[in-house]
Amino acid sequence: MRGSIQYKEATGKHYPVIYDKETGKHKWGKGHRSPREAERELRSMLRKYDNHAITFGRQETFETVYREFDETVIPERYRSEGQRRTIRGNFRKHILPVFGRIRVDRIQQRDIQRLMHEIRIDKVITEDGVKKTVQVPASPATKHKILQGLNVFFATCVKWGMIAREDNPCDGIELRSASIQVPEVWSEDDLSFFLASGIVRQSPYYLALLIIATTGLSRSEACGLKWSLWNGTYFILDHGVDAYGNVTDMKTSFRKRRAELMPFVIEKVKEHRKRQQMIARAVDGAAVWPEYVLTDPMNNPLKADAISKNFKKLCRRLNAEGADLPDIPLKNLRHTFASFMIYDDVNIRIVADALGHSRTSTTQNYYQGMAKKSMHRSEILKIGNKLFSEQNHNSFEKPLERAE
Repeated sequence: MRGSIQYKEATGKHYPVIYDKETGKHKWGKGHRSPREAERELRSMLRKYDNHAITFGRQETFETVYREFDETVIPERYRSEGQRRTIRGNFRKHILPVFGRIRVDRIQQRDIQRLMHEIRIDKVITEDGVKKTVQVPASPATKHKILQGLNVFFATCVKWGMIAREDNPCDGIELRSASIQVPEVWSEDDLSFFLASGIVRQSPYYLALLIIATTGLSRSEACGLKWSLWNGTYFILDHGVDAYGNVTDMKTSFRKRRAELMPFVIEKVKEHRKRQQMIARAVDGAAVWPEYVLTDPMNNPLKADAISKNFKKLCRRLNAEGADLPDIPLKNLRHTFASFMIYDDVNIRIVADALGHSRTSTTQNYYQGMAKKSMHRSEILKIGNKLFSEQNHNSFEKPLERAE
């Protein structure tokens, strides 16, 4: 590393310049009227370089750096297989086609801003009974997820000395806030009708749907339930199983919690356990306990995707026979359970613990629409009880006496 002072006649100023032999690059400082001021800044630039505050980008493309990032950082930073698949998919679909052949130190903030503005995703629509795929602008939530992964990538580049900390192009990117939408949920009558239906009770997925609907577990958490973590009235949640059957760690430590069961559900779990033992004796000739709780008629662990697909099939079948169940995805059974607790004015900390949220603000933000409805309804009932109590209501029925 060496530095010098360069004078430009066009501006009449002296500029400090440092030179890096490894990359063959120069970095210029600000122009000064006097050589002494330029020398003072040059010494400051050299100190920053020694402290790694100023770095020179290596001549490596985004794609080559991403390969190493994919191999060494993503498996360590992201806990679940689902998270790793999401971030890799975002890079493959949206980022690598744009930045793949560009050097990492050449990408600027305006390039990232342009990328965020132009991102499009595939959406399947139906026109005249024919399904087709069209390109639509990505939602603010999708853009935030893509930017989050890109920011982790460039933060890694800073640590690896490929760009300077102040040159991170993800800093200061402007994005619209993702709107929080209240998910569609079932009423108590809807859920009671669904779980009491003979079609559902005869399904091999009945216990899975019953547990998800009455505990607020995600399908991954439900598929990861093990008999070794069964305590008679509750399960200890230790891990999940993704849509591909892979065992995954929980996203956060708060996801590792107790899943308390209702008495009716406990009875069904015990019946299922006896049924598993009978199948094991018939197949293997010995009472070998299956490892997982949720299994099919052959004691094979259920997969998350299969539960979702069969939930949809059961809903369509019931609606075809005259039921009027709202069309919701499986994950909304979890939201339905949360809505019951919210409407019953359960303490928000208890709701957050049941859902595995690390902060109550997450629960409040996501279910704020439900909370507002619940608070509004409860206050109306309180006022109504005061206005129309038996004593006050009887006094309203008495005729008013005209003053003399």
